[in-house]
Amino acid sequence: MLGLLNSRLLFAYLKSRSNVFRGGWITRTKQYVGPLPIRLVENNRQEEFVALVEKVLELNKKKHSDKLAPSGLDRLDREVAATDFEIDTLVYEFYGITDEDRAIIEGSAQ
Repeated sequence: MLGLLNSRLLFAYLKSRSNVFRGGWITRTKQYVGPLPIRLVENNRQEEFVALVEKVLELNKKKHSDKLAPSGLDRLDREVAATDFEIDTLVYEFYGITDEDRAIIEGSAQ
């Protein structure tokens, strides 16, 4: 569920229906999160999806450990971004999103 909620797809959906505040912050109350179109992850991709979400959680934990040199932090940022990209790719696949739709979604999510 965490991987879906943090995906670019569901963030774009939420942002399009939520209140947007200064700095790009959005309302994430039950009123807006409740109607999100949550789909179950396909069984044949579930392990892969869960592993990616666990990986990004672990990377973020390392990132905020205050034990990294700037070069290590840059490397972790790139690894988090790459893992997020993999998660988003799977989420787009789960929802049947085309490459053209993905470009539109990612343009609106920023």
